[in-house]
Amino acid sequence: MKDRNLLVILILLGLFGALPAVRGNPAVFDKIEAETATAEWERYKVDGEEFSVLLPVTPAMDTTSVSYALDKRRRERGLAAYADGVVYGVDTYEKKGISFDQLVNRIVSGQKPEAVSAGGIQGRRFQTEDERSVWARQFFETSKTLYMFSAVASKLGDHSAGVSKFFSSIRFSNNPDGLNVIDGPGEQPTHASGAPDSTFRSTEMTVRATVVSKPEPSYTERARQNQVTGTVVLRGVFSSSGSVDNITVLRDLPDGLTEKAIMSARKIRFIPAIKDGRFVSMWIQLEYNFNLY
Repeated sequence: MKDRNLLVILILLGLFGALPAVRGNPAVFDKIEAETATAEWERYKVDGEEFSVLLPVTPAMDTTSVSYALDKRRRERGLAAYADGVVYGVDTYEKKGISFDQLVNRIVSGQKPEAVSAGGIQGRRFQTEDERSVWARQFFETSKTLYMFSAVASKLGDHSAGVSKFFSSIRFSNNPDGLNVIDGPGEQPTHASGAPDSTFRSTEMTVRATVVSKPEPSYTERARQNQVTGTVVLRGVFSSSGSVDNITVLRDLPDGLTEKAIMSARKIRFIPAIKDGRFVSMWIQLEYNFNLY
């Protein structure tokens, strides 16, 4: 009995003796907090694509048909999601009229790559930074498609846990698992407090918002038939939560073009503006030009 009591005391002393070391080590709690913040991510895929990846929220997605030669077009697709100071993106390019090297050189010309792999597929990794953010990109090639996975992180705070989780989750398969994403604005981030904060002018910012993904609207068939051209002008807010809020129309166009512009505005993903060391909301004006070529 005495030996058993002594063993219990020693175990308790060991447990409680370790607590001050944890309490006094901010790095431990930073790591726990970062892992907790990325715990609820879901795996996403797209019909017809060969990838799946973990993301913090349902991404916005925009699919376009791009002309690359006379009467020849290829499919290009962009997905983007924002959470906690980082924009996560996946861009896909149908392998028609563009090679892997051409894509890489078009986006990161002159930068030195590092080797990377995902799901047995070899790729290239690039990382750059400016005064506002850090840009990390990974490029991969399958038999049908070129892929660019990107994470653009604000320098305000430590976002390494989320960025690492995103890149390490990339998978390739002919039949990937995950929640299917369709074209649309995705899940708009919400304010943690449930209420918006004050909105500032761009001139009041320490660091203005960084737009990472800004899809362009397409023509409606009716507008094309009626040869409508011009510019839709919108006013809105790039909120501190990463959502595009309070969109109002300053100049419109008929035949559904204004609605197309508003839909594209809601797909924008950006890193919020910074003022006094925190993310804040900023007024913005958006212009969408519609021209028939």
